Amino acid sequence: MVQVLSDKSSFIKYGKIAVVLSLSLATCACSKSRSIRGYIFDAELADAITAGVDNRQSVESTLGTPTIRGTFSNDTWYYVSTTVRVRPVFWPEAKQHRVLAVGFNESGIVEKIENFDLDDMQKVSPVGGKTETRGRNVGFFQQIFGSLGRFGGQAPVGSQGGNGPNGS
Repeated sequence: MVQVLSDKSSFIKYGKIAVVLSLSLATCACSKSRSIRGYIFDAELADAITAGVDNRQSVESTLGTPTIRGTFSNDTWYYVSTTVRVRPVFWPEAKQHRVLAVGFNESGIVEKIENFDLDDMQKVSPVGGKTETRGRNVGFFQQIFGSLGRFGGQAPVGSQGGNGPNGS
């Protein structure tokens, strides 16, 4: 049998429980958290790399593959790690930042090792606007309805049976 809530006090009691549960869920959703993005550093492993002794293979076997390789040459490997604080409604904020740059000479031997931290970080402000590209400017409705009428009523290729692996 189903019990019907007939008296007002039991309705208020269950209403209060529902409000408390929804507020606790909302509070949990608004909690801040930290996350590590990129490479997870092990200080002992990073300190084990020695200039003039290690080569590309030994660096990769010790530290793993780099986060980023040099843009114009493969002579510098970067291991990047950022710990960010994530708060609801706000942009993530970097709390720790570490970059280990390992430079190699032509023979592939480690030539220099540099460490960068949050103080070396630079803010980059992109320029607003947009870059002009070739082609035509397509509006919203043209994107949605532009393909109407472009297709013939033919079946897809291979569906009529033929000399393909599936169409005998």
